[in-house]
Amino acid sequence: MAGLSFDDLIPEQPSGKKSSLTFDDLIASDAPAGPPKTGEELRALIYSDLQKKRDAAKPKPHAPLDTGDQKVDASTVYVDDMLFGLPGKAAAGANALIRAPFTDKSVGEEYDTIRNQYQNARKTYAEEHPDANSFASVGGALHGGVTLGRAAGEAAQAIGSRIAPGVTQAISNSYLGRMAAEGASGAAQGALSAYGHDQDIGVPALIGGVVGGAARPVTSIVGGTASAIGSMFGAGNRTRAQNAIAEALLRSGQSADDVANDLARAAQQGQPEYMVADALGNSGQRMLTGVARSPGDMRQQIAEQLQRRQAGQTDRLVNALAEGFDAPQTAAQTRTAMTNARDAAADVNYGAARNSAGVVDPTAAIGHADNFLQPGATGVMGNQTNIADDSVEALVRRARGYLTDGNSVLTDFNAAFRAKRELDRIIARNPDVRELYPIRNALDDALAAASQPYAAARDQFRRESQAIGAIDQGTAASSSRTRAADNIDQFNALEPHQQQPFRVGYVDPLIARTEAASMSPTTNKARALITGKTEQEFPAFAAPGRGDVMGERIAREQRMFETANQALGGSRTADNLADATEMMGFDPTMLGIAGNALTGNFRSAGMQALQRGVNLVQGRNQGTRDMIAQMLLQSSPTQARAELADAVRKGQTLTRAQQEIVNALIGAGSTAYSR
Repeated sequence: MAGLSFDDLIPEQPSGKKSSLTFDDLIASDAPAGPPKTGEELRALIYSDLQKKRDAAKPKPHAPLDTGDQKVDASTVYVDDMLFGLPGKAAAGANALIRAPFTDKSVGEEYDTIRNQYQNARKTYAEEHPDANSFASVGGALHGGVTLGRAAGEAAQAIGSRIAPGVTQAISNSYLGRMAAEGASGAAQGALSAYGHDQDIGVPALIGGVVGGAARPVTSIVGGTASAIGSMFGAGNRTRAQNAIAEALLRSGQSADDVANDLARAAQQGQPEYMVADALGNSGQRMLTGVARSPGDMRQQIAEQLQRRQAGQTDRLVNALAEGFDAPQTAAQTRTAMTNARDAAADVNYGAARNSAGVVDPTAAIGHADNFLQPGATGVMGNQTNIADDSVEALVRRARGYLTDGNSVLTDFNAAFRAKRELDRIIARNPDVRELYPIRNALDDALAAASQPYAAARDQFRRESQAIGAIDQGTAASSSRTRAADNIDQFNALEPHQQQPFRVGYVDPLIARTEAASMSPTTNKARALITGKTEQEFPAFAAPGRGDVMGERIAREQRMFETANQALGGSRTADNLADATEMMGFDPTMLGIAGNALTGNFRSAGMQALQRGVNLVQGRNQGTRDMIAQMLLQSSPTQARAELADAVRKGQTLTRAQQEIVNALIGAGSTAYSR
């Protein structure tokens, strides 16, 4: 084969003579020479076909186009395509209006002439400077897409917020909603560009809509590449973590200051365990749940921290109730203290009354008894029949016997006072015997008439006894069998000195039930305190100025339980899967993707592979999840404010940058067809 050339490989003629054709003749020939018989012939045919295509792609020589006095350069192309071809149309229209009066053409004819000359000038410039034309055209389209996209988005947001704020907010917060809005923007830009370049708007608008709708997913996929590379090596992505927190903050409808202030109030009110995940509401709770039920180092810390916090719920609720109702002591302790204080004061006051007492006249009290036992003056000294007294008659007769035996009458102050106290005890044991009340009251008035200090001592004793009795009224009101409206009316009817004992009696059973509830982390002791009845009674009965704070503390305990319950409660399937995933790294016998595939479980293998791929692309690895968890578990107001504000800034910066890229892609892609 040494010394051979391409010409030597040309086959001989049928007569045996050497062909006079050379290899270059074969390349230049357009006539088919039959199927190639050698490798060189095949190569020659391929090169020939490529050369034909290159020649066809080159601009064909043509006569110079009529460009009139139109001048086009890179800046002209840039501005024209930045504004979707409208500057060229506007300039042609303005020139036509100026020139038409001085020519024999109408304005429309003059416009067509100028417009054609401009289009010819652009075509000539593109042929002579293809690279500069391409850069200017694409650059202008990108600039126009970014500018118009931003302006249109802000205008649509402002108008939509006034007309339909709910719909506008839903579209802005939804990924699909943003895709739809960007698709509409792309369709509008495609149609506008087609109009500016004198084309039908149908196909360009359709292409623009497709490009606009696909721009955001494309940027998301491309933007996840760097995160995916880091995830392959197990590196946590702080930007991803901050974006997740910023998204949760956005969904909660709060600002970083709102969350930090909420944490600060919780700490001031005795709940320093309150954390960012609680303050964010459902969005923060669900995000923490996702981390707690995924493999990683933070699983144990989250579980232990939430369980430890839940174990302290009883003490926090008891403190909230005791402080809210100003009841540091139990009802029994309060009753004992009040009774002792009343009795001590009575001993002093009644002693003074005895020292200044005169003769007691119990005639009125005896008269009330006689009128019941036997109306009239006869028969009061004995029964006219042998019929035995009933229980009421027996009690009234007993009361009368304390005051007279039918011959003599009790007039000594001390003896009369003892009789009055005995009547008080009988009435306390038999409150339904109403016939005793007039007797007791008449004797009480006789004592007051006999001693001036007695009335003051009696009134004070009665007032303090009523206050002690309000404890039992409050206890009865806490029962679920009573109505809130009736209880509130009863409370409002009490004197101010009776209302505080009522509060003590009311809250005492609630505290007792809270203390007696199970210590299990799954038991929510706050739930029993959040009912329609307590919603009305707590603000009405709470100590002045303490109702709102108590309500906030109870609601906060409910929120903290919900966080713990979502993260740790419910089905254990997710936890079991996370455990199995972690074990795969230590035990090769555990079934993973390869194991499921080898055992024929292709569906599970495919699902696991898909999930891992999604996590990898989105940067959702253990390191990223741990960063998210650390932010959600934050309970320091100062630290939370700084981290949340930083996350919002990073998210806004990234969102703006991503939106600029999306707008640029829409501008370039949606106008490419018409350009």
